[in-house]
Amino acid sequence: MDISDIELIRAIVRSGSLSEVSRQMNQSQPTLSRKLQRLEDTLNTQLFHRSARGLAPTEIASFIVSEAEPLDRQLRAIERHVELATQLEAGSVRLGVGPIIEQILVPDALTRFVQTTGNIQVSVITEDDITLLRMFEASELDVVIGPFDVEEWNNKGVVTKRMVGDEIIAVARYDHPVFQYDVVDAEILERYPWAVPTTQGHIQRRQDAVEPFEPKVTADNYDLLRRITIRMDTICAGPRAIFRGDLEGKILREIKVDLGLYWESTLFVRPVSLATPLVKHLVTLCEDVALSLRAETARTN
Repeated sequence: MDISDIELIRAIVRSGSLSEVSRQMNQSQPTLSRKLQRLEDTLNTQLFHRSARGLAPTEIASFIVSEAEPLDRQLRAIERHVELATQLEAGSVRLGVGPIIEQILVPDALTRFVQTTGNIQVSVITEDDITLLRMFEASELDVVIGPFDVEEWNNKGVVTKRMVGDEIIAVARYDHPVFQYDVVDAEILERYPWAVPTTQGHIQRRQDAVEPFEPKVTADNYDLLRRITIRMDTICAGPRAIFRGDLEGKILREIKVDLGLYWESTLFVRPVSLATPLVKHLVTLCEDVALSLRAETARTN
């Protein structure tokens, strides 16, 4: 059995029709029928139940398809490595990022990448941490940066690099009524509606952290949360770096309360990908930008 045999079995399982598979593969139906019969003879087993309604997989066919998924991922990883290894002045890099990283690290890193490479295309996918890791594991992304749990991936042969982290703060519009209080505690915070990012990934929480309130609005889009916070008596929470421009411009104002939460992000890349020029260059630029951001955070916090 080879890859083409597995592809044939998978195609028949999906469509249930040899004529449909014939159309998809651009091969004659008799040719595929003979190939399927030879495969069943070689394996000494029946792969499909034949009926007037089409072909239904046996347990053996279903087993082959399910066990082939890791092989598919491995083949994609091999093909992607070869592709990256031969790309110098042309090609593409696929970067997956969380919504916070998209705003505070990616713009500078990509600007430097574009300025220092040739005819390279960069695809940036912004998703939640679970989706990013699924795509990374399936070799659909070369590099991912997000609030990932590093310990969970230590034994998977993945290179991890710390990016940026920041204290999570609460903010409100500059003339919000919450600022009339000299001391703001959980009881006062609970009086106002909250607009907060969707909870995801690895967030450090102290034992004395403020218990989360039932939010009125949750979203991955910080620009949307920012607009809502500016227009209404809502309170928003997130890493300080997200709000830095609005805080300096006195559009938003930090509420002096310690939430006891800390957000951090990590870059994941496979060793074989990191060995290729383009990916290594992108990772190095991300590390440089992250180092600058960490220094800025330490200086301003």
